[in-house]
Amino acid sequence: MPVQIEICINADREESVRRSVSAAFQGGAGRIELCGAMHHDGLTPQKKLIDVARKTFRERPGLLVMIRPRKGDFFYTPQTVTKMIAQIEGAARQGADGVVFGALHHTDHTINRSATLRLAEAAKKYDLATTFHRAFDATPNPSESLEQLIEMGIDRVLTSGNPWGEPGSALTGLPKLASMLEQARNRIELVVGGGVSPGNAGTLCRSLQTHGTHFSLHAYSSVRQDERTSQIKVERLIESASLTSTL
Repeated sequence: MPVQIEICINADREESVRRSVSAAFQGGAGRIELCGAMHHDGLTPQKKLIDVARKTFRERPGLLVMIRPRKGDFFYTPQTVTKMIAQIEGAARQGADGVVFGALHHTDHTINRSATLRLAEAAKKYDLATTFHRAFDATPNPSESLEQLIEMGIDRVLTSGNPWGEPGSALTGLPKLASMLEQARNRIELVVGGGVSPGNAGTLCRSLQTHGTHFSLHAYSSVRQDERTSQIKVERLIESASLTSTL
């Protein structure tokens, strides 16, 4: 099967969202991740922009919405988690197919199980797929964190294979990604992000496919041109990944 391609969309203005989502759709992306304020590593987008994305991505079942109420760390009070749940419900009403979130403990940066379960339960209430975002890369023990997410029933985890905040791309994180893919054993989808591009998608897929098949690629800056998503670059990314997947 071809490797699923997920394109991150910066939800800043209506026309920009419309053009970027259209480019991802026409380019053949199976999923998009809609994020507001990408200069803050992605926040919850405005409802009106989720609506624009839903209409532009048509009936393709791959509209994922970032649920992150503020910039900065991934440590949330119970009150903030309640706000995130309301944002999940809002995303569902606007036609989202999935949500993306992450919550950690302030003391040791391990996964906040209570908060994650509350968010996951809210998502499942609306049949939304769940992705734990790159807060995962900030956890001290990725192998242990992966098992926790699997046990909690999270559908996907976004990771570069590198510690959060440190330099490196999915290419430098390949050894860890391969190890996680083997550990996952198809129990959770590994969404590979971090510098993924048309130029390295083939290498990533070729390397990872020897360790498992339940993974996808996530790209942002490499498929942008003139501050929005480029259909041609999305097509090139998909072509690179697809050619490799048929070898």
